[in-house]
Amino acid sequence: MAGRESAKYSRGAKARRCGVVMGGALSAFVAAAAMATGSAAPAKADFEDLLDPIIQPLLTSFTDSIAAFDPAAAVDLTSWTDSLLTSLNSVDVALPAAAEPAAAAAASAEPAAATGPYDIPITIGENTEPTVAATVDGASTSLLVDTGSSGLVIPDTDLGLTSPFQTLETLGFPSKIGETGFSGGVQYIYFTYDNATVDYDGVLTTSDTPIEVEVYSYEPGNFASLFTNDAFQNFDANNDTMGILGIADKASGSAGESPIQAAGYTGVTVDEPQHELIVSDNNPGTSYATLTASGSTVSDLTEKVTDGSTVEGSGTVTDDIDSGGVYGQIPESIAPNGVPDGDTITVYQGSTPLYSYTVENDGMNQLPNEPPTVVSGSSIDSGYEAFENNPVYIDYSNDTLSYDDLLQ
Repeated sequence: MAGRESAKYSRGAKARRCGVVMGGALSAFVAAAAMATGSAAPAKADFEDLLDPIIQPLLTSFTDSIAAFDPAAAVDLTSWTDSLLTSLNSVDVALPAAAEPAAAAAASAEPAAATGPYDIPITIGENTEPTVAATVDGASTSLLVDTGSSGLVIPDTDLGLTSPFQTLETLGFPSKIGETGFSGGVQYIYFTYDNATVDYDGVLTTSDTPIEVEVYSYEPGNFASLFTNDAFQNFDANNDTMGILGIADKASGSAGESPIQAAGYTGVTVDEPQHELIVSDNNPGTSYATLTASGSTVSDLTEKVTDGSTVEGSGTVTDDIDSGGVYGQIPESIAPNGVPDGDTITVYQGSTPLYSYTVENDGMNQLPNEPPTVVSGSSIDSGYEAFENNPVYIDYSNDTLSYDDLLQ
């Protein structure tokens, strides 16, 4: 994923999010929450029934997070929230009528087939971060191209909005409310809207595009961030971007769907050697290896570390082919003490090398091929190096990734 590691997802904050909801946008949020549960809301509804499906999962993980600071506080918070929901049980709120069946059917219709190719310029920031310029509903932004996640996620502040209430007031009721996070150090709540207009650097414009608008975020392990609501913005700033363009094919745990796939395109190529993001219905290159993928994750690959002709370590890995994964990861079973400067890392499908690079370590993470992070287990993140020398094509129709020869 986007950030300092891969696109991993987990649960998120709870208590502060209760505070955001109670801070003036409660009736609007409750209406949206009812929609998020997947059932039509009655004309009158109890707060507890509508808020509980949203609050309780958030509370569980937030309690786990703050327990590291003060276990007693975590217990008290749980008790306080239970009391709050109980006290709200007698309060009713008028909710808007459910959408007409015809409108709901139209919203769920499959997108029409699209055409291509469109060559959108990519800039590589901080040696490893592929970004594209875009406007989202008229707001200029820069987006990290992330093959490790799905969904276009942008903070509400980058749309000129300042609070969840203003988001609801300006953009209307979302089609979904969710909560997830990136392993680089941010958890967030988002509203999904299905009708944005996105312009990719003047090359391609899509309408009725699904986007995820981040409305609240915090940094796990940083209690103070619960009250500043700027963790996502700080996370983006660390990547020199303002949002995440997740283009994986239905990555597990992601906020949404690839906006390119949602627009009806059947594939996209991340061509970092030529600095292009190529949106097309067919692979514009020539594949030398096609990988069956689950989202961006490919199983049963082999990773090997060599020093000249000497094999220092080797093993079978499950690899998240992740353009937003910075310097990637390597199992401790292959490199228990990390990979020293000058050793070569190669990842294979069978006997076919997919990507290979020689580690260069300046001690300050300032070079493109800095050492990967050592992790337990055999599930790794490829990072930038998987894209450094060859284009990678994502085939949405066949759930595959293809390594291509260099495009001319």
